[in-house]
Amino acid sequence: METPHQHVAILIIGNEVLSGRTREANAWLAAQNLFDVGCKLGEVAIVADDQSMIVQTLQRLRKQYDAVITSGGIGPTHDDITMLAVADCFDVPLLEHEDTIALMLAYYGQDALSEGRRRMARLPHGAVPIICEHSIAPGAHIGHVYVLAGVPHIFASQLAAVLVDFKGKQVFIRQEIEVALAESTFAAALGKIQERYPSMDIGSYPARCGNEPCGKICVSGVDEAVIIQVLDEIKQMLKDVKKS
Repeated sequence: METPHQHVAILIIGNEVLSGRTREANAWLAAQNLFDVGCKLGEVAIVADDQSMIVQTLQRLRKQYDAVITSGGIGPTHDDITMLAVADCFDVPLLEHEDTIALMLAYYGQDALSEGRRRMARLPHGAVPIICEHSIAPGAHIGHVYVLAGVPHIFASQLAAVLVDFKGKQVFIRQEIEVALAESTFAAALGKIQERYPSMDIGSYPARCGNEPCGKICVSGVDEAVIIQVLDEIKQMLKDVKKS
């Protein structure tokens, strides 16, 4: 097996996301899963159901990241053009996948194998189908691009089927502490702690502002001992801020 992907991007495809019709959930789910296996998510891009835009964005992401996961646009309707765009991106034809057609024939029967279903059996030439338990129609894996469905439960199932390809050398660890101070009171001091620990990801996330501020400070990385050390410094810094 090749070295698992360590730095990836997610490409969300769909007019329904950009118009606000659909609340995007797949990137959030993927981010959680990738974090849990130690893979760094570097970017989430969202584009419309526009073939040239999909190809252009996918080409850029392929150059910048180890791998790209796409979500959406692999269904049976006219606006499901992701597989075609991926085929164009790799300069290969989009062909019916014989094994997938056989699976569909066995599942649906000859009379129910409509043109729409046949569309979902078309993969870029050379792609490996991504099979999951929630859909007969596959995703596709070609050249470090993973083409997954937009329907959340199918996306989750397809992602689970390929997650081993993204397992990092070390898993990430995340710890948080509650804060009852305005961010402005500790922003500079927190920034100095971040400077001393560049390998750690330190973030402040307010939940409520105003006269009764509250929120959390989150520290994540791969070394639990260093994370604990950073948290201790943050706790002491917060105590000092309260006294001042």
